[in-house]
Amino acid sequence: MELLKVSGVSVAFDNRMILQNLEFGPLYAGTVTALLGSNAAGKSTLLRRMAGELGGKGKVEVAGQVVESWPVCHCNRPGHVPQDISMRSSLRVFEAVLLASKQGSGWVVDDEEMDAVTRMLQTLGIQALADRELSALSGGQRQLVSIAQALVREPRVLLLDEPTSALDLQNQFEVLELLCRLARERAMCVVLAVHDINHALRFTDHVVVLHQGRVEAAGPPLEVLTPALLEKVYGVRTRLEHCSQGEPFLVVEQSVRAGEAQPVTMGEAR
Repeated sequence: MELLKVSGVSVAFDNRMILQNLEFGPLYAGTVTALLGSNAAGKSTLLRRMAGELGGKGKVEVAGQVVESWPVCHCNRPGHVPQDISMRSSLRVFEAVLLASKQGSGWVVDDEEMDAVTRMLQTLGIQALADRELSALSGGQRQLVSIAQALVREPRVLLLDEPTSALDLQNQFEVLELLCRLARERAMCVVLAVHDINHALRFTDHVVVLHQGRVEAAGPPLEVLTPALLEKVYGVRTRLEHCSQGEPFLVVEQSVRAGEAQPVTMGEAR
C-alpha cells in the first residue's frame, strides 16, 4: 500500500534555498527508507517538511492526502523523532510516554493505555527507566525515550533523524532491527536519516540520497550506493564487500581530497 509521496518540495530559509524541487516515492507500508547525504544536505529539513512542521512549495502526501490535512492526533500524521532531543523536564519516563500517547485525545487515562506504555518501554528495553526523571537520563537513554514517545502513538509513518547517533553498538543494532520488525508488523512506513552507509545497506529497503539540496538518486540500496555516487556525494573512494554470511558492507578506502593531495616541499609550505 502506498503511504508517503513527496512531489516538487522546496524549502528556503532567509531567501536561501535548502531543498529544491524534491521528488520521490511513493514509499510503501511495511518498508524502511534511509535518507542519506553529507552534512548540511538538508536531511533534517526534509524530515520536518514531511512531518508537516515546515511549510514550502510542493506537497507531501500521506495516504493520498497532503500531510497538513491530517489532525495532529491522527495515525496518518507522521511521528517525528528529531536529532536534537532536549529533555530537561521533571517528568518521569513513564509519564512522558503516557503524555505522548494522549496527544490530542483528552486527559482521561484507562488501564489499556497504561498497559500500552508499559509494553512500549519493554519493547525498547527501557522498562527499568520508567521511574527515572527525563533530566537524569543519558543522551542514548533520551533517544530511546523519544522513539518510545513516537511509537506509542502508533503512527503509520515514522520519521527519525539519526536515531542511533547517541546509542552504543548493541543498542544501534537492536533499535534498527526493531524498526524493521515494527515496519512489517504494523504496516508502517519508516524513514530515517542516517550517516552510516552500512546501516542503510543492511537494514533498509530503499534509499533517497540528497546532494546540494536535490535528490541525487533513489531506489534499492545495492543499486543506488555505487562507488561513483558515493565519491560524488561524500567525497570518498569505496568498495563493496560481502561478509562470510553474505551481508554487503562498504569499505572506505580514502578521501578524494587525500588522494589528490600533492606533496609539499619545505620551501613551498604556507
